[in-house]
Amino acid sequence: MDFTPEPQQGRIFSNEHCNLLSDCDPTGRLRLDGIARILHDTATLDNESAPAPDKGLWILRNLSTQLRVWPGYLDSITTRTWCSGIGRAWAERRTDLYRQNQLVAQAKALWVNVAPDTGFPRSLPDGFLSVFGPSAMGRTLKPRFELSLPTDEPMNTGNVPLRYSDLDIIDHVNNAVHLAIVEEVFAPTHRGTASLLTHYDSFAIEFHNGLQLPEHADWALWKSGNSATLRLSQASAIASVVLLQKEIESTMASDNDQVES
Repeated sequence: MDFTPEPQQGRIFSNEHCNLLSDCDPTGRLRLDGIARILHDTATLDNESAPAPDKGLWILRNLSTQLRVWPGYLDSITTRTWCSGIGRAWAERRTDLYRQNQLVAQAKALWVNVAPDTGFPRSLPDGFLSVFGPSAMGRTLKPRFELSLPTDEPMNTGNVPLRYSDLDIIDHVNNAVHLAIVEEVFAPTHRGTASLLTHYDSFAIEFHNGLQLPEHADWALWKSGNSATLRLSQASAIASVVLLQKEIESTMASDNDQVES
């Protein structure tokens, strides 16, 4: 995965977070849905505190994250986030996560600005470019699906019920719930042992269609070497595709990547 470095110009937003009980598994590992909530909360706080007059209504299209270390219970996490690319009705957000000044994860997410009444993409909000544009440094991009599904039969399938508590303020199953389902699929056989997810150090998810209540979410899993692909769907319509990988070279990353205090 390629992650643009923190720019030397433009708006950089920083926030503090502490990993608590509701976001960690029995071994103390921060779950994937917990990571997604940190990223989502940081994006929301950045957008809401920005001086742009129109905050927009943003829908997450895709998210990619590279983990250098799995954060744990009671870890204090500092997030640093900025706009790293723009398009007609969308923008990419980069976020770095630090623990005690040490870089533990990098993420990039593509958000699409939509009209509240139709849900269709609309032009970037008024004032967006003047506030968030400088950090993108002229980088443009297009929203496209890049994750492909294997052509052979999945090695395992199942379904997971959805709950009213999975809905968020725009009345759809929250994006983090998709990753909570990934946690369910890879849950360890015995309590207190490490999740099978710890074999991987990067994940990417693309959102196609929203999950709806009261139907359950169907999943299908493929594994091959150091990667795994998970498809979530309802009534044969793809809701999201998740790619998990073991990025061998990334584990060789320097331990000296630090954020200045």
